[in-house]
Amino acid sequence: MIRTNYLIPAFFLLAAACTEDTPPRGEIELNEAFSAEFDLIDMYGEPASDERFEGKPMLIYFGFTSCPDVCPAALGVMTATLDQLGRDAGDVQPLFITVDPERDTAERLRAHLSFDPRILGLTGSEEELKDARNRMRVFAAKVPLKDSAVGYTVDHQSLFFLTDASGQPIVAFNDDMDPAVIAARIKARL
Repeated sequence: MIRTNYLIPAFFLLAAACTEDTPPRGEIELNEAFSAEFDLIDMYGEPASDERFEGKPMLIYFGFTSCPDVCPAALGVMTATLDQLGRDAGDVQPLFITVDPERDTAERLRAHLSFDPRILGLTGSEEELKDARNRMRVFAAKVPLKDSAVGYTVDHQSLFFLTDASGQPIVAFNDDMDPAVIAARIKARL
């Protein structure tokens, strides 16, 4: 027979130990299978490889400017996260990497991201962007839209990827996490 008066204190000790290091729902630890290496161009037409941002953690989101709802919401979360970071926001490089190079030119990215000058848009050739997605294990696929003026959409994952200062991806956050929580988790890793 197990005595319950011993189980109650043990439960609380175990619960306290687990919650200290347990990441919040929506945070995913990444391993060495993920790589943030890329060789693209930014929304000003300048070369933008991962080496350009060395020494600064990157907060990366893969999306596209014609996205009707998911990407705008995610960009809102990214901006709110940067706002929550306050002064520390300058220590992180936020990047929006397109999954739709056919439409997302440098000019279009500039117009789309003009609401927040902290976010830098990146584009490139189909092959260059596919290589960047493959290295980060990001799914994206063009989907034809019959009887639509836009012609197609792009199904894609919607995650924020955080790298360390050397450019190694360390964690991903679901796009529906509270910006204050994301900011706190980023600050803990800076």
